[in-house]
Amino acid sequence: MLKIVSLDPGVTTGYSLGIIEDDVFLVSCDQEKFSHWHLWNLLLEVEPDMIICESFEFRSQARDGLELYSCELIGIVKMYHQKFFKPQLKMQTAATGKGHYNDAKLKKMDLYIPGKDHGRDALRHMLQWYTFGAGFQYNKKQPIMLARTETILNKGEQIGTRS
Repeated sequence: MLKIVSLDPGVTTGYSLGIIEDDVFLVSCDQEKFSHWHLWNLLLEVEPDMIICESFEFRSQARDGLELYSCELIGIVKMYHQKFFKPQLKMQTAATGKGHYNDAKLKKMDLYIPGKDHGRDALRHMLQWYTFGAGFQYNKKQPIMLARTETILNKGEQIGTRS
């Protein structure tokens, strides 16, 4: 079993949780206004084997809508990665993570959740990694199924806790 967390960090952070087993790839997505502490606790609770996070791209000038809170959350992710060494960390640009899996494809795959724009963006990052990135090694053409976040967290508890 492989546990994955995918993040679209920001004031409202999208997150997707996934568990890959031999016969199925369970995914969920949601969004929340995480504090630093809440994001840290989510990572502690899930104990992911893989973290996929949208990177921050500074374009050398201020622009409307620029917010830097995402940089702070990326710092939490990197600190978690450095502390535990266990999870692999893949940073993806917004364009890479969101390029292939548009809303129409998510609807066709029955993975579209209305009203969760940031959560769907995090899911797109995970699916990009799974389909075209290093996650392809786990892609055995098992069905990808949408599950409740609680279901994925409960399945993850079966693995045990961090030593």
